[in-house]
Amino acid sequence: MYHVCDTLAKMSEEHVRRLEPVARRYGEQAAGEDVEEPERLHAEGLAEVREGPVGLLRDLQDLYVLGTLVQTTWTAVAQAAQGARDRELLELAHHCEGETGRQLSWLNTRLKAAAPQALLVAG
Repeated sequence: MYHVCDTLAKMSEEHVRRLEPVARRYGEQAAGEDVEEPERLHAEGLAEVREGPVGLLRDLQDLYVLGTLVQTTWTAVAQAAQGARDRELLELAHHCEGETGRQLSWLNTRLKAAAPQALLVAG
């Protein structure tokens, strides 16, 4: 589990790295700079690993929710890139959206495997 999660985290870090030139090209608003945006999801609950089978299930659920937010963000970025006719950004968004989909697929499989253990055996 640790090694797969480490691989998925590195995949996400690579997405951020590949976005850096785009952020420089379009400019980037720093956090707190009059950005009027609704309250967002936070990963604070994932700062520590929860204990036991139910903890694992909750961690997987939280990761899935955050992953879904990332995937829909890639969809929005792809639409903006299409509107701006930015082929480079559009290709990046499609690539990263696909990789995020694979991450979500793995998380869903792990959720299915963890649920019986957490909900039936632990309960």
